[in-house]
Amino acid sequence: MKKLKQIISFSIIVTLFFSACTKYGKGFISPYLQYAVNQITITRGRIVSSYSLNTDGSDIPLQVKWTHIYDSSGKIVDSIFKKEYPVPVWTAVYDPNVDKTYAAIMAKRTIKNMPPIVVNEHNGTIEANPGTLYLPLGTYTMDLEVSNSAGTQQLKNIMKIVIKDGKSFETTPETGAYSIGTLLANTATGGPLLFNGNNNPFVVETITRLADTPNVIIVRVQDKNGVVLNPKNNEIMKRPNSGLNPNPPYLQNLQDYAPDTYRVTDTAMVLNFPLVPFPIASLGNGYNMYYRLPTQNIIIDSTSSWSTNAAGNYYAGTSDSHYKGVFKDGRYDYSLRMPMRVQVPGAYELNLKLLNVAHK
Repeated sequence: MKKLKQIISFSIIVTLFFSACTKYGKGFISPYLQYAVNQITITRGRIVSSYSLNTDGSDIPLQVKWTHIYDSSGKIVDSIFKKEYPVPVWTAVYDPNVDKTYAAIMAKRTIKNMPPIVVNEHNGTIEANPGTLYLPLGTYTMDLEVSNSAGTQQLKNIMKIVIKDGKSFETTPETGAYSIGTLLANTATGGPLLFNGNNNPFVVETITRLADTPNVIIVRVQDKNGVVLNPKNNEIMKRPNSGLNPNPPYLQNLQDYAPDTYRVTDTAMVLNFPLVPFPIASLGNGYNMYYRLPTQNIIIDSTSSWSTNAAGNYYAGTSDSHYKGVFKDGRYDYSLRMPMRVQVPGAYELNLKLLNVAHK
């Protein structure tokens, strides 16, 4: 009899244990809903998404919405985040193998007014869009409300949101590095490499964001005296690929990424781009654009070895300790590799001043 009572008692304990661990009844919503990572960092103007909400076994479908956002002092700043801005969105599935022209891509795009940060109502993913460009920098916290058939949970300070600035037009070091060298005139054969890497002493870069619209890149290249080279007159040309019968015959350049919108003027290379980031994918050599300046238009300084430039010094021409005169006229073309990737929509001008080349 005593043994029977022990068995019955043990059975009751086991039943109670498993009952406590079992979510039953008409629906369940967990009090432990959370994100795998409770901070999202947003660079203004860029598209960013968080992890989805960990439901901890809660019944679906869920209805998720943010209720309040607070600044670092604890003040509610909902009005800032509820304001709507024009944001480009997709209206159909994008296929990079089919949608290769500006017109084909834009046919699947439209502008929608929406808040800069939205929460996916089904899975809680926090999604930032280019409208964040207009948000004030700082650290914020967000409250969520999650509902399902079993009830509602208020999730206080569930996510920290850090909004920071970043480059809207990336070159070096984020995307690559400028490379300056020489090619035997009218060939793909490399001559002396003058500098390859960050803090290139021969390149003075100026990036100007001209406007929010349209999406356009204007690239100007000038010599050390400020004379602007003329792409229309072939003073800036595609750089040949090396090898016998190479395919493709030229290294990638701006024209390859936007062949139907690329155009040249007397002073610039210009192209309209449909979406960011642009380029959306590399053609094989990172996000670098390759060019040559033909020898008949320029004079190139010869310099001693300058393998690194951690101090970020600029080449000073004839007064520089690296100066060795100029290369023999007609011997070398000038090779230029420029890294670039646009992260935020808008109109940009990239101006490059080459400190070791003079226009004839």
